[in-house]
Amino acid sequence: MLKLPIKLGSNNYNILIKTNIFSEIAKYHYQNYINCRAFIVTDNNVKKLYLKKLLASFDKKKISYNFFSVSPGEKSKSFKCAENLANKIISAGINRNDIIYSLGGGIVGDLTGFLSSIILRGLKFIQIPTTLLSQVDSSVGGKTGINTKNGKNMIGTFFQPKAVFIDPQTLVSLSKREFLAGYAEVVKYGLINDKSFFLWLNKNTKKIKCLDQSVIKKIIFSCCKNKAQFVKKDEKESGIRALLNLGHTFAHSIENELDYKVRHGYAVSIGLLMAMNLSEKLKYSSYSDYILVKSHLASVELPINLKQLSSRKKWNVNILLKNMYADKKVYKGNLRFILCNGIGKAFIKENINEELIKKVIKEFIDV
Repeated sequence: MLKLPIKLGSNNYNILIKTNIFSEIAKYHYQNYINCRAFIVTDNNVKKLYLKKLLASFDKKKISYNFFSVSPGEKSKSFKCAENLANKIISAGINRNDIIYSLGGGIVGDLTGFLSSIILRGLKFIQIPTTLLSQVDSSVGGKTGINTKNGKNMIGTFFQPKAVFIDPQTLVSLSKREFLAGYAEVVKYGLINDKSFFLWLNKNTKKIKCLDQSVIKKIIFSCCKNKAQFVKKDEKESGIRALLNLGHTFAHSIENELDYKVRHGYAVSIGLLMAMNLSEKLKYSSYSDYILVKSHLASVELPINLKQLSSRKKWNVNILLKNMYADKKVYKGNLRFILCNGIGKAFIKENINEELIKKVIKEFIDV
């Protein structure tokens, strides 16, 4: 079992990576939270795949539990769903000694983490991510949230889990599209501060696409370790942690325009390319770096232009730009972008000419 300590002072915890990890979860609960109930939140898809395994492991240790299921998709990250789920959990008699588990992808993790932070003013929370996106990114770092009509994750908290349990074998059950959506976030880590990791990914494309377990484990561990370094330095995203938003200013605008009916990672794939394109236009990065990233994303069959997301959509440059100003990363009315001084050297940039931003967006429409 791979173990990665996350050291945040009073919020220290471990990320544990192992195939068939469910028995380890029950063992951890039994050793650390004796006589405490488990309240498990999952979605209707993951429920069919892994809930029985988790409950069986709890039964063996005679751990009491309740479980709750929500609909899959971004609509569950809403005030309405949060309220309904909170009422169910409270009605089941949860108390401050009990533990809330998130079993599922990033949507379940964001929603469950948010509720854990506010029910009874804060309850212990454990992540069991089952998608690549949640395993390499959203389960680590303590960001929680729900969406509003004004934007994604506009309501939320910073609330660290007590542990993260990752089973790479759960990725086998993902559709190709779901796996690739998570892979966009993997590429992001290489572009931010680890060029050698990006080049390694580029050399191992075939093994990645066929889910070679040794390669997948290295990807998960490397991304979690990389993110942990940022979170340790800047837990509440007041500085350097903002680099983890590479491509997301563009991506969140795209998601907003498609009413969140697009996989986050697909929007991120195009967002990363837009950020690299803008970096090249500002002469921070080379054209060859941009082409290398574009070629890699295309080789794993991630989208590289907006028409690949929706051929029917009449994309509008001005509307996409307007959406960006509603994003929570806007600082004092100015758009804040994460750009790259070449692959592996990300930095924060503000006060970019709007016409240049529009020019970048237009290139991804006119293909």
